[in-house]
Amino acid sequence: MELRPASASDGAVFLQTLLEAGLESFRFAANTAEGFKRLNAMFLVVHRNSGDVLGFSTLHGISQAGHIRNGVYLDPRRAKLGIGSEAVQLTINYAFAMFDIAAMIVQTTEASFAGFGLTDDDSQKEGVLADHLYFRGRLWDLHSYRVRRADWESYVDWSPDRLSPLDAVLPAPLSWREAPN
Repeated sequence: MELRPASASDGAVFLQTLLEAGLESFRFAANTAEGFKRLNAMFLVVHRNSGDVLGFSTLHGISQAGHIRNGVYLDPRRAKLGIGSEAVQLTINYAFAMFDIAAMIVQTTEASFAGFGLTDDDSQKEGVLADHLYFRGRLWDLHSYRVRRADWESYVDWSPDRLSPLDAVLPAPLSWREAPN
């Protein structure tokens, strides 16, 4: 899986992906043109070997407090287990490399826990907004997580005497600490 820059011409596919994922009432879709203007970055989530677009990843809402939000929207028919987690990891790395931010906010519902490797009792959860999002025909709790820059950098700089959990995400010879050619 890899991220590729998306453009306004990908807008129709993005909205179709939202509908396929079950996001019937997504604020972005209400005013698409304004929604795209508020994005700080948008990526296609692409299958590395086939080139198939599996979904989208976005960065939006940089705050004065140094926070940015991440959204990953995958086509449930094409995305396999772990794709969501890889997309989030690559997007987090991009955000910390490109923006002067202290933390990233990631939000999801229980419907996506398996794809991101989360559980309802996850100790890293920052908070829950009950019945906040209409998704797949029902109201869902919205779970919030915060990834701090120092925590991410510690995660990336895994001990050299053992494999990093991120090694499977980037193919050799790419590195989390070096820009790709």
